[in-house]
Amino acid sequence: MDEKTFGVLIAAYETHGPDVLFNPPKVTAEFRITLASWAIRNNASYTEIASKFGYTGTAQMRAWKETYSKLGPNGLLSIQKGRKPKMPNKKPKSVKKLTEQENRLSQLEDEVLRLKIENEALKLLASIQQRTDNSQK
Repeated sequence: MDEKTFGVLIAAYETHGPDVLFNPPKVTAEFRITLASWAIRNNASYTEIASKFGYTGTAQMRAWKETYSKLGPNGLLSIQKGRKPKMPNKKPKSVKKLTEQENRLSQLEDEVLRLKIENEALKLLASIQQRTDNSQK
């Protein structure tokens, strides 16, 4: 933990008591707006913000101040909690009804693939068996 973070924690603790460290204030859009506007108006440090609001998330404070400066209070209304998902949401594929011919064609293609795999497996088995027979001679 660096000195700045420690100072922020101490400031929040001294003003709000030990409860603030285990039960931080609930972060709502109104809380973000109030914190960011007060911090900008007063040119407050993270320690001063922690002392006033009991909030110790310096990275969030910095982001909220930047957003408030660029987009105003409306920019802080649409912030969602948590990280963005790394995997995009997959939309379920629409299941279309196959005609009888398309269904039969699909079955035949599956069977051809299965037979090709089986054929390759048998060739491999025969090759292994032939090597074993030759090595025993």
